[in-house]
Amino acid sequence: MNKYLIKLLTVLFLLSFGVNAQVNFPVDSSVQIVSDGMIVDGVKMQAWDFKSKRNLEFNLNFFKNEWEDESKKYTYVQYDGWDIINAVIDDVIYTAKLKSAGKNLSYGFVATSSKLDGKLSSLNKEIKDFPQPSSTQLLREIKSIDGSKKSSTMILTNRLSVIKNLDFYSTYFKKYNWTINKSMFSKNKKKGAFLASNGPSNVSITFDSRANNTFITAVRVDVE
Repeated sequence: MNKYLIKLLTVLFLLSFGVNAQVNFPVDSSVQIVSDGMIVDGVKMQAWDFKSKRNLEFNLNFFKNEWEDESKKYTYVQYDGWDIINAVIDDVIYTAKLKSAGKNLSYGFVATSSKLDGKLSSLNKEIKDFPQPSSTQLLREIKSIDGSKKSSTMILTNRLSVIKNLDFYSTYFKKYNWTINKSMFSKNKKKGAFLASNGPSNVSITFDSRANNTFITAVRVDVE
């Protein structure tokens, strides 16, 4: 999962959504697709990496002029050094998360969120029920499809030790005849890693224990 997209996800306000989104960008900007369609917590997301040869104020005003008058809900906030605009238009959320990079440079992300449709709706139904110990909380789930590969990235947390989490996943995947490629933990038992495969399909899980909680990042890739 692209690390910049994960940063973007932490500040999106996800509500209920409807139709496909159309996004215009300022002149003198460079735009690269981060995701042309993925599922984040059951919601369709599109995201673009944004770079501009104009200053931050120019770009904030551009997106404000594009979205504010048409939106039924418009917000502007500053968060952790970023300027963030959210607008709800026709049941789609538009987000611009921007930062200054100098006098005439700025960068950030632009994203839209909407209801699932078509291919992504089918994907959401197909990728589900990833194993997890009891009392585990799902914090975030991201699903995507790339050709024959279907992937799911989950961020979870529980109060089990790293070793007990490793034991759970080793037992589970052995039961279903997966090959355990790695199951290990650090010397202080605060971090761990688990890898398993079944033909071309694979699972990668990392564990990080902090303040009596273990945070789990699990990535499963199924290849048809």
